[in-house]
Amino acid sequence: MLDQVGDIHSYNLDTKRREIFLHGHHGHFEEDPGVEYRMATTFIKNLRFLDSVSNLPILVHMHSIGGEWGDGMAIYDAIQLCKSDVTILTYGQAESMSSVVLQAADVRIMMPHTYLMLHYGSIDCGGDYVNAQKLATFEKSRADTMLDIYAERCVEGKFFNERYKALTCDKVRTFLRRKLQCGDWYLSPHEAVYHGFADGVITSKKYGSIDRLKLK
Repeated sequence: MLDQVGDIHSYNLDTKRREIFLHGHHGHFEEDPGVEYRMATTFIKNLRFLDSVSNLPILVHMHSIGGEWGDGMAIYDAIQLCKSDVTILTYGQAESMSSVVLQAADVRIMMPHTYLMLHYGSIDCGGDYVNAQKLATFEKSRADTMLDIYAERCVEGKFFNERYKALTCDKVRTFLRRKLQCGDWYLSPHEAVYHGFADGVITSKKYGSIDRLKLK
């Protein structure tokens, strides 16, 4: 038992229960570094290991404030290519990059006091105007990718199916673009489910306990 606890804290991995803990790197600093290369590389190793052992479901416990786009997309792609079904259970918040990572899961579940926050990411631009223009173009392509990811999952959401008669991903995408142009968008767990950003809340009858999540 002590070895199992040690592995969980040292490697963020519970091999017996096929669970991964996805959170910021613990270091000599007070602030959470969020999604960065250490989180991404550790997670990818753990996911690949569990997926190579068997194709039984995997549960990811995610507690993240968001972070770097490239590292977040590395996590997103790893989940998308995983043969095993992956459920992500969010704690605290799923904001910015972590809200994108959440969309990669086969099943997306939120704790009752978790919130979702979506926005366009910020950029720091230095150098001459040529490089600034190139960076702006690149950032727009990343924003488009983010909207595509959201729209593909939200098209199944109750909100959009009630709002549009002939619903398409393009209509969802247009709505999301306009919404994010107004600034940060915060949603409660049940609002996130209603809009299609999540599949359930852990306190609901359908998702009544953590142990049952991997059976879905």
